Amino acid sequence: MKISRMRALAALAAVGVVAAAAGGALAVGKATTAAAEAEVITACRHPNGGWVRIVATESGCRAREQVLTWNTEGAPGPAGPPGPKGDPGPGLATLEDMNGLPCTRDGGGAGEVELDFAGDDTVLFRCVSGGPPPPPPPPASSVLINEIDYDQVGADGDGYVELKNTGTAEVDLAGLALVFVDGADSEEYRREPLTGTLAPGAYLVVAGDAQNGAPDGIALIDAEDGALLDALSYEGAIAAAVIDGRTYSLVEGTVLPETVVDSNTAAGSLSRIPDGRDTNDAATDWAFTTTLTRGAANIATAP
Repeated sequence: MKISRMRALAALAAVGVVAAAAGGALAVGKATTAAAEAEVITACRHPNGGWVRIVATESGCRAREQVLTWNTEGAPGPAGPPGPKGDPGPGLATLEDMNGLPCTRDGGGAGEVELDFAGDDTVLFRCVSGGPPPPPPPPASSVLINEIDYDQVGADGDGYVELKNTGTAEVDLAGLALVFVDGADSEEYRREPLTGTLAPGAYLVVAGDAQNGAPDGIALIDAEDGALLDALSYEGAIAAAVIDGRTYSLVEGTVLPETVVDSNTAAGSLSRIPDGRDTNDAATDWAFTTTLTRGAANIATAP
């Protein structure tokens, strides 16, 4: 509908007059009507005189009057152009910068990145939760599990585990323990606390028969701080042994091949070959030898 410029001005003036007469209805009306609360002004235009009157809702207009509204929200316009690119963040300068970054754990739980630096320039990335901290990393220890005879010809009864100090200084064994783990449930079934000292290059023999299931394992731990000093999982992998409430993998590097086992048909033992070698890879360091070297340097002899 078209109206003249003069009538339009008259309509606007009428809005102002009605608003003033209402004590500032354009502003005050927001507190009294739903339409005003939405900040939309509704008026009714008389068909003859062109004057308008403010109403609360469109239903207040008579049949011959024209409904007028102000501040009506229309459809949203098109999106504007993208803003300028922001400055780059600080980035990651070292691997250590990744420690503590948020990550998603298996199953969808929230976690944070934890790095474990091995001695052979290997870095293990873990996404850990905020639960109890994992066992501390192995300290630099020179005492190793060097030989084990867990299966003898005929009835078992003469088994042993041999330790060796491969370092250049005497080691205090107080607080260390040799722990035997059952692969059926990954739980400890025997423990031999160690005492005394071990001179450089010397051997310590712990007598007793270890289990010969598939798999089983042994671990050398520091019982005071829970550090895993050395381990061997034989006749299979024990990747989650539970010792003193902590969980450890007894597999160093690559698990022993199925053919590298102690024998009950030929005398011998599993030994580090050459004597005392530790590359942190079980498949590389260990072999079956038919020469038992209880308390002495290991010798490689094929069955």
